[in-house]
Amino acid sequence: MPYTFQLHRESLKRKFAIYVVVAKAEKHIDLYVGKVGDNREGCNPLISRCGNHFSYNHIHSQIRNKIDDHEARDYIYVFEHLDDYPDGSDDRRYAIDRTNEMERWLNQEIQQVIVGRRDITLLNPYKGTAKMNSETRAKRAAFRTTDAKVQIHALVAAVVDACD
Repeated sequence: MPYTFQLHRESLKRKFAIYVVVAKAEKHIDLYVGKVGDNREGCNPLISRCGNHFSYNHIHSQIRNKIDDHEARDYIYVFEHLDDYPDGSDDRRYAIDRTNEMERWLNQEIQQVIVGRRDITLLNPYKGTAKMNSETRAKRAAFRTTDAKVQIHALVAAVVDACD
């Protein structure tokens, strides 16, 4: 029996992005919040990250490491591009910091929408327990703009749809 595997062209772009993996089993859904482009050098397309999630290299395979029955599930990746990959290291630092904050925010929003849902588990909940100075707090808050809020809420709505 032949199977198909479809890639959306946006998953091939070299851009900073945040995403949620929706791992559907018969009676339960696991979610994983992630990002691409958060390291100092390089920014692989989302599809590269997707493949790594199922790698037999334990350093890269977050989904395979966290879900015992990973081969018995269907997966949906819901993602949003944030920034193009810049050539300059100063611009890159900004994009990395923004991506990191957007991932934290997305994780917090996902946690809120699954409260009370016994059929859904977030595999990597953000705890937010690190102590921050006021400068770091202000820097992170500056990324939480009205436009960013629209992006986050649209992404969360798409995840909710994918879970139904």
